[in-house]
Amino acid sequence: MNNKQMKKVAIKAGIFGVLSITVMLQRAATKHILITDAAGTHIDRKSTADSYNILIDQNASKGQVGKLIIPLSKTVGSDDIVLEDRYIDHELKIYIDSREEGFYLENAIITDLNILKSAVCITENDSGSVCLDFVLNDLYASSSSLTENSTIEVEFAKPSEMYDYTVVFDPAGAGDYDSASAIDIALELKEIAAKDKENNLKIYFTGLGTEPASDERKSKLLKETAADLVIALNSRISDEQGSDIVSAYYNSQFFLRGMNNAEFADLTERSVATKIGAIASGVYEADEDDVLLKEATVPAARICVEYDNSSDDKKIAEGLYDAIIQALYTEE
Repeated sequence: MNNKQMKKVAIKAGIFGVLSITVMLQRAATKHILITDAAGTHIDRKSTADSYNILIDQNASKGQVGKLIIPLSKTVGSDDIVLEDRYIDHELKIYIDSREEGFYLENAIITDLNILKSAVCITENDSGSVCLDFVLNDLYASSSSLTENSTIEVEFAKPSEMYDYTVVFDPAGAGDYDSASAIDIALELKEIAAKDKENNLKIYFTGLGTEPASDERKSKLLKETAADLVIALNSRISDEQGSDIVSAYYNSQFFLRGMNNAEFADLTERSVATKIGAIASGVYEADEDDVLLKEATVPAARICVEYDNSSDDKKIAEGLYDAIIQALYTEE
């Protein structure tokens, strides 16, 4: 290598080094904050009866436009913050373990957004820990980061703008089926989806707590999320060994291009049955009173699972997730 070539290499290396440092500094300036998917449950934290409206400054600077900027006291780090997305209620709660009492009586949040219906600070103790409760005018997907300026920045978008696909999952537990086992499977499904970094999809759950959402609220969730798929799950654990059975139901009133309801129901039934070594007993037309399936205008299925071992919860969830991925991504 001659001197001219060595000089070019040195210049390129120098430029690469500067760019690398710049990227590292940019990444160090913000830290992503995980938003917990509450979906009908809640974080068990004590609170007092004291609450007050949060101060709002609408004079957002250029870099703050379209965001929710929440100031933090200097003592607060990422480990002191928990964000809880209660999308069923159009609500975002931010729990902050602060050591500065009355901080939000004097420090305003900054936003030019017009999506807030209310913004309330609820005190949790006398040492400054609070819950900032934001009620939104619609369902939004959100992402958040902790900046080096001691602020939380939250950005909102419609689910279809943030994700490639959205799925509504209803752990129903209706009739003779057990809601507790359906929720256990749903929690396993939630964990599987959270670990999937390859596929940009979001599963919205109609509920993960003891109080199920109404049929009206479930139907509204389908519209708000612009769901691409719908799965309802009925499940129960049987005392009889070797009695694993999976069946599926679909809306026979309409068919869709690509994958229709019956095909999706069959795919999902077979995927779950294969995972737990169960009998696939068949695919049937849904009853007239199955509101969720009747109102879905996208591929939708109700999966009914009877199994004898709670350790199969994860396998059932894996079968459900495999069916979702196959249905959404096979034709791409």
